[in-house]
Amino acid sequence: MTSEFDNKFDGTIYKEPYYAFEGCLYEAVERKGERIMVKLCDYLPVLKSEITYDDGTERKKVFEVSAEHASGVTLPTVKVSADDMSNMKWLLEQWGSLGSYAPTNNTTGKIRHAITMTKAAVDFRTIYSQTGWREIDGEWFFLMPQEDSPLTVELKGKLSAYHFNNACADDELFYLTALLDDGFLPQRVMLPLLSVAFISPLEHFLRLAECEPKFITALVGKTGTRKSTTAAFFCSFFGKFTASSLPNSFHDTSNSILSSVYHTKDVLTCVDDLHPNGLFGDAEMRNTAQNLSRYYGDRTGRGRLNTRAEEQPGRPPMGMCLMTAERIPEITQSGLARYFIIEIGENDVKLDLLSEYQSLVSKGIINGMMHSYVEWIKEKYLKSAEDFVKKLSALFVSYRTETIKTLCERRIAFHSRVPDMLANLKIGFDFLLEFLCDKGQIGSGDVISYRRTFDEMLIENISRSSSVIENESVSFQFCEKLMSLLDSGRCSLNSLGNDSDTNRKGFIGYEDDSRFYLIMNAVIAEINKFSKELGECFSIGKKSLFKELAEDGIIIPGGRSNTTTVRVSPTRQINVAVLDKARIADRLCAAVCPPQDALGETAK
Repeated sequence: MTSEFDNKFDGTIYKEPYYAFEGCLYEAVERKGERIMVKLCDYLPVLKSEITYDDGTERKKVFEVSAEHASGVTLPTVKVSADDMSNMKWLLEQWGSLGSYAPTNNTTGKIRHAITMTKAAVDFRTIYSQTGWREIDGEWFFLMPQEDSPLTVELKGKLSAYHFNNACADDELFYLTALLDDGFLPQRVMLPLLSVAFISPLEHFLRLAECEPKFITALVGKTGTRKSTTAAFFCSFFGKFTASSLPNSFHDTSNSILSSVYHTKDVLTCVDDLHPNGLFGDAEMRNTAQNLSRYYGDRTGRGRLNTRAEEQPGRPPMGMCLMTAERIPEITQSGLARYFIIEIGENDVKLDLLSEYQSLVSKGIINGMMHSYVEWIKEKYLKSAEDFVKKLSALFVSYRTETIKTLCERRIAFHSRVPDMLANLKIGFDFLLEFLCDKGQIGSGDVISYRRTFDEMLIENISRSSSVIENESVSFQFCEKLMSLLDSGRCSLNSLGNDSDTNRKGFIGYEDDSRFYLIMNAVIAEINKFSKELGECFSIGKKSLFKELAEDGIIIPGGRSNTTTVRVSPTRQINVAVLDKARIADRLCAAVCPPQDALGETAK
């Protein structure tokens, strides 16, 4: 290439074979042994930065491109995904007519290649879109939006309120210690909520220990009890929230909530305001509550496919969740068993103290407490994450066994999920106390006293809520509604052997002293009608209902079948479900306690 050529074309912007001349992009090509310059476009596009967006499951590339047009116009800097960079349609979509190019074969491919051959230093950076613990180059980091951090974390929408301020000073932890005794909430409400907040940063390692929390905390109280304000305070350990800016709401769709709770890893999030909202609205909120119980209870996300119909990794909930509700969700028994229910009363919140702590939120002190706690975890335990995981596993097994023993000794009915739930809550409270003790805020004697108080509160809570969960089972609801229909006279039975007047309204079967002989299609139809009048839902197939009633010993099976043919008159036989009256009475009294051999079993 001659010196005249070198002087005419600028080789300082791109690596070969691309050059600039009079604000236009050229390519040097060999044709018949001669090197010539081919014009590609009337602007000079350059790569400014290459960004990797990391959401914990996928890593996606985005290219930041700027350009100067030959006319002197500075084209807007654009962010282009890897897919869009492949097809280059963005040139016209983003830059319009100024982004046009020569109509020759593979011009767009050459422009793309020229962009990647930019000589100027390119800013390579990673932006994380999920919070929580991550091991990077052998060091553990707690990802959170914060100033002066070596790592960049960006969250979108309402999640942008999550952030860390500077860690608080040790003497400011006095305010956290004060919450253990005389906070703005009674201890029965305050201590479990503190436990949920402080177990959140442990979730990553509890997952590795195969004992991650699989429940949601439900804060339940009438309107005006300041549930949302309370939830906002506890979420503010991880950011700055108010009652009107909580991360999620029951007005959001289940899909949007599931996306949100995936990105909030190892922190506390909230789904706010489950409330009566009319028949259709109630059903929608109930479905969301049921879905949440499954998401958190199983820690699984919905299956999904990409645009090429390829299966993608699931995105399960990755942090802890606090739900606010005016009533206990009307969902299935197994769904409700995934909730830890805390009831808040009308006068439980001390407004003067609440205002004081809200001012601490505004100053960033509450947020700084959690930042200090996270740094303490890293310093004390993450020099050997493997040993930390073993410690958590051993604690979980110990607390679960201890809980099962206590519940059995006190003959408190409990769902098989309860011991795991309480073991997790104890771990969260344990680490809060250990943190405060290490920081010189409480002594070892205080730790023992607070643990004892907290353990009693958990047992009392389960004692109160176990009957609620039990009463949400399908078999309980069936028995309760059946007896209500019979006691009110809306439905009636004949004595076995009396086959008169069976066409009357509300006739559903027969009875003797110890058993009901029910025509189940008629019974289910009456119960569904009754439930609809009450604004409730009793939606279960007959086979599933038979299965639950048989498992609870309420149906007396006829051989291999759950129905039996009985003679109701000298000339007529019908097929009925035979129900044990004594078992129904026991079921309605909730006289259920786990057997003593449950002490040696592993809770599922």
